[in-house]
Amino acid sequence: MNLTSRIVTFVTLLIVSTVSNAQQDPRCSFFWNNYMHTNPAMTGAIYKHHANAQWRNQWTKINGAPTTLWLNYAMKLDSINSGIGVSYEYDVVGLNRQHTALVSYAYHIPIKKMFLSLGVSVGSSTLLFDKSGLVFTDPNDPSIPKSSQTFFRGDLGIALHGERWNAGVSCTKLNGYFTRNSSSYDIAPHYWFFGDYAFPLGQNWKLTPRAQVGTDMLNIYSIVALTASWKNLWFGATAANPFSNNGFELGPMIGYDIVGKFRVGYTYEFGINNYPFNAIKNNATHEIILSYQLK
Repeated sequence: MNLTSRIVTFVTLLIVSTVSNAQQDPRCSFFWNNYMHTNPAMTGAIYKHHANAQWRNQWTKINGAPTTLWLNYAMKLDSINSGIGVSYEYDVVGLNRQHTALVSYAYHIPIKKMFLSLGVSVGSSTLLFDKSGLVFTDPNDPSIPKSSQTFFRGDLGIALHGERWNAGVSCTKLNGYFTRNSSSYDIAPHYWFFGDYAFPLGQNWKLTPRAQVGTDMLNIYSIVALTASWKNLWFGATAANPFSNNGFELGPMIGYDIVGKFRVGYTYEFGINNYPFNAIKNNATHEIILSYQLK
């Protein structure tokens, strides 16, 4: 099987696996720039130092649509085959505001030209619900969220890192199995799978297909990305299905790695209906990344 056939087969299988998106964890188009937040095993796996700021404004013309900010930093500690990092996520959906802060650690086990990584994250999530301006027929209804709730969060992950590829599986909000039905807001454990492979094309070009799949065991969300890079310039597109059987989203993207250390990137997503096949109005999504990465 030649290179083109392998890429087509890889992307086709991943797109077929796309079903729907209903998980509590927000999604992002540049998911490979934010691996640590959904899989702690990727802490310090690729770069010696990696600082990342990522902002997503989803469905901009819809009231109450999600807006998310991610901030994280990780470093590799080669002397003890480890990686450590911290991450923060601020997510706004409607009247809800959620702050999540995590500390991550990963242990890297060398295996020839790759290594197996085992990771754990611990931290907390605080959910704020703005009740101002709302009138309730029964203020004591247990289904009404509290104004403020804080939950412990624990994540586990495992990953393989090679010279040209990465793959891993993780569970976020693992503690949700022990806290369900304890409040008006259920924490649902989420399982995440990801993979990427960089195909070299000559001296300066490379083509990289990537995929991420998430599920809470009730719904499945998946996204695929294909990027081409020439020296420090990269561009491509993503495809995701957040509309269940009603459509999917496409997002062309472009970015540049300044002197190979500072990354800037932007993507614009638009929705497509399954039937009729046309663009969905008023749901444009913007995502921006700013990163520092030292190999």
